[in-house]
Formats: sequence, structure tokens, C-alpha cells
Amino acid sequence: MFNWFDELKASIESGIKSGIEAGFKTTIEAIASGVQSLDQFWQVPEPAAPYEQIHAFTLNERPITQDCIVETGESWRIESYRERTVLLFEVTPPDVEECLLMCRAQMRSANLHKPAKLQLKGQNVAGWTFSRHIAIEGTTGWYACEVPFHFKKEQSTGNLFIAIEFEGGGVVWIKDLELLQAPVKKTVE
Repeated sequence: MFNWFDELKASIESGIKSGIEAGFKTTIEAIASGVQSLDQFWQVPEPAAPYEQIHAFTLNERPITQDCIVETGESWRIESYRERTVLLFEVTPPDVEECLLMCRAQMRSANLHKPAKLQLKGQNVAGWTFSRHIAIEGTTGWYACEVPFHFKKEQSTGNLFIAIEFEGGGVVWIKDLELLQAPVKKTVE
């Protein structure tokens, strides 16, 4: 007697189930697409040619922050007892519309219980600070650190800064600090 009702109920349940499944599938695809777009947004493009050195920082140059930096023969020793940013150098931006920059250095650390980051940072036209970095933690020997940076003149205002950002106390040594530049490899869309 209620056979039609059972069939209607089963049909509605099936429709709801397939609608929910389709909704989840669409949502997951949208999230995956958004994450992929974000990855592309944050990704540094490939260079069109090898990087060329535009500045090599020497121990004869005085870092901006002075209170925690000591020269130790071939390197700067930077010690922090708390969370802080240590500005090393201010750099005039390249006189090109777009390029890749690379901040390269040899670094080692001691007693970093939280990371310290070698940063290349600037400020965009909206006033937001943007940066790229590589982190170092614990106690390490010397190793090469590279911070790639996609520079676009229309998105940047003012100078760029090379800094060490401490998330806690510890010691970082830095030597062979240099800034390199390369043209951006154009992608065909």
C-alpha cells in the first residue's frame, strides 16, 4: 500500500546522497584549485639566465643593527636573547621592472631553540611587508643558505632589507653574504 512512498523516499535519499557527494567533490576540486593557485602565487619563477652578483657584503661594511653583532675574523657573529629582527643591510632595488634576486650566504648556528631566518624583505604599495626566508635551528656547522626573491617594481616601494629574524635566543654566524640578480624566464600562457 505504501510502496509508492518507499520508492519516493528511496529516490529522495539517493538524490540527496548524490547531491552531497557531488557537492563534496566540487568543494574538494575548488579547494585543490585554490591551493594550486596559491602555490603558483608564492612560487619564485625560474631564471632565464644564470644569477650574477650585484653586491658582495664585506666586513668593512657596517650592518644597520649594531648592538648584537661582532666581527669574528671572517664572519659576523649575531647573538640574540629574545625574539627580534636584526637588520643587516638596506639595498636599493634593481632598476628593472621585474627580476629574480637571490640572497646567498654561509651560515652556522649555536643554541637556537627556535628558528632564526635569513630574510630578504621589502614593502609593497599597500604598506604590507613581504619577505622570503630560509630558517636555521639548533647547533649547526657552516652551510650554504639561499633566499630566492621575485622582485616586481610596480609592487614594491622603497628599499629592500637583508635581515636575521630570531624567534628566540641563540647565536648565528654569517659570512660570504651576497646579493645576486637574474632575469625572469617568461612563461607562455
